[in-house]
Amino acid sequence: MMWGHAGDETLSHAQDELRTSLEQTAREVTKEMELPVPRVQGKLLRPAVAWAAAPAQLRQSREFRFGALAIQMVHEASLLHDDILDGSDTRRGAPSVAAERGLAAALVQGDHLLTAAYRVACATGSLPFLGCFTQAVERTVAGEKAQGAAVGRILSEGEYREVVSAKSGELFGCAVALGSALSEGQDWSGAYRLGTRLGRIYQMVDDYLDLCPGAPLGKPPFQDIQQKKWTWPLAELGMDGFDSLPEDPAHALFQALPGDESPMRRAFHRLTLEVEELQSLWRERFPHDRIVIQLLQGWSTTVGNTLDEEERRIEPSSIHSPSPDQRAREAAAATVRFQAGKLGQEGDWARYFARNSRSFSFAARLFPEPEARLVSGVYAFCRFTDDLVDDAPGVAVPELRRRLDAWAAMVREAHRLERTGVPLLDEVMGETRGRGVSSLYAQELIRGVAMDLEPREFPDLAALQLYSYRVASVVGLWLTELFGTHDPWVLRRAEAMGHAMQLTNILRDVGEDLRRGRLYLPLDHLTRHGITRSQLEDAVHGGADVPTTYPALMEELMGVAEKEYEAAAAAIPALPSFFQRPVAVAGRVYRGIHREIRRNDYDNLGRRAVTSLPRKVLLGGRGLFELRGARRRLEGKAEASLPRVHGPNPFLVQPAGRDEPDQPHNSAV
Repeated sequence: MMWGHAGDETLSHAQDELRTSLEQTAREVTKEMELPVPRVQGKLLRPAVAWAAAPAQLRQSREFRFGALAIQMVHEASLLHDDILDGSDTRRGAPSVAAERGLAAALVQGDHLLTAAYRVACATGSLPFLGCFTQAVERTVAGEKAQGAAVGRILSEGEYREVVSAKSGELFGCAVALGSALSEGQDWSGAYRLGTRLGRIYQMVDDYLDLCPGAPLGKPPFQDIQQKKWTWPLAELGMDGFDSLPEDPAHALFQALPGDESPMRRAFHRLTLEVEELQSLWRERFPHDRIVIQLLQGWSTTVGNTLDEEERRIEPSSIHSPSPDQRAREAAAATVRFQAGKLGQEGDWARYFARNSRSFSFAARLFPEPEARLVSGVYAFCRFTDDLVDDAPGVAVPELRRRLDAWAAMVREAHRLERTGVPLLDEVMGETRGRGVSSLYAQELIRGVAMDLEPREFPDLAALQLYSYRVASVVGLWLTELFGTHDPWVLRRAEAMGHAMQLTNILRDVGEDLRRGRLYLPLDHLTRHGITRSQLEDAVHGGADVPTTYPALMEELMGVAEKEYEAAAAAIPALPSFFQRPVAVAGRVYRGIHREIRRNDYDNLGRRAVTSLPRKVLLGGRGLFELRGARRRLEGKAEASLPRVHGPNPFLVQPAGRDEPDQPHNSAV
């Protein structure tokens, strides 16, 4: 990656000092330990951020120099492995080791360099740093493994963040934590978290520029797409899979629709929010450092300038030419604006919430103000979006699609702090922007609702995952980030809660959905139990008997949901304290619907499972009791180990049907 140089004298000075220092350290390592060390080359970004975060008195110490060299050695080993995995012929303008000497030689050299790095890390004499270092290396490898397992499919936002935070972020985290780990009595976990976020942004920038034909990367563009690796800007295209990728991705990514921005411009806004928030956090922890602040500014400037250049490549006529159905679009926007205006002011949203969601509004009573107000607003947004499709009888699909497109454009306007005239939108999206959260979750919800515009079937749980992510998981992710939690491990389990709740909803409403012409049960599960869609439709519309294997199908799918609830429950104690109780209660109340399905003899074709208020109270109490146990377990794990930066296993939650043999947990996330 050639965009790492911010071009400021402070960074240049640090790099010059580090280059001299690390070359000297490499000579010492070669002489004292007879270990292979790499030539000190490249931008030295990880040692540079270690330098930026370390106390000045430590920077020339033997411990710091050995720690920084160990980190750089791991990075160099990862580059050798990357070249093997990606089939790269060049590295830093020269032939790669794999191209010059063969894959076997490159693999052995990378492995030797990686194992040698452990001995160099041990030479610091710091047990805290060694713990920090080994965690970073293990999770870097785990991130590479997870990325390889994800090739060919769409990743949710949380899954993408978790993968790149491990693959690229953890080594930056170790670098930022180096000074704290070497300082006696200091907790390095906070610095590690900041560094991991820095590394994640670094990878996000690289993934963004990979989609820019004119980017200064020194490699051909669109390599990630060609290798079917999902990267975060692609979410702005609303793709359902790599098969739906436009023939001309550059045109689709950089062309703006009339009155709207290009997908890559919207992605740039998301990146800007990430950068601004990290800059603020960095200044709080390292108030005298400018290296990392200017690094972030340099990355953002590189992306912004590249974006401007790519958009200029698109002919102005293609950007601003009027759409043939422009008047229809304007009429649809006017209709949506009028309907949304009827939602009223802030006080009306809570009543709308209570009227339309009995289970979740029951749990939401535990929120304090102003959090309860924000939850009501987010829910009202979600419910209104859903009603744009479900409460529009007789409206043709093309018109419904135009209304959803208009609503999405209004969301983006409100997130840019432009007044839309819709109090709900201006308030909720303004608050979302003010708290440093992108509009992605709102946009994904709209895309999920659009998936219901035409008949759709889901061949397996993995296919159902995208739908449940868009219509349910994004709500939990949105609230989790609004309330200040951005840890990828926690976000992935917030996704799991959304998947679980949506699957519970699907199982509760099978008959109701079939009467609307919709079937959300995965077809492979139906086939496995010898059930066809026509049999279910006959039972709903004609009173035919339900297949005898139907209860077994329901139990299997309820089991999938239960595993999702369990995965989510592990992360509830990591949420802000005021958020824990409502989530614990909501999860347990939703799980209670499974009992009602069983009590109805699995008749969810003609009856709707309903949980009574006394039962909700009982389930809510059980949820709070389980929360106390989860808190104790999490505290016990923290006391029994080195400081943890994330949860016990960042890759425990796996996509449905894609578990590896050494990861027995099966879930639909």
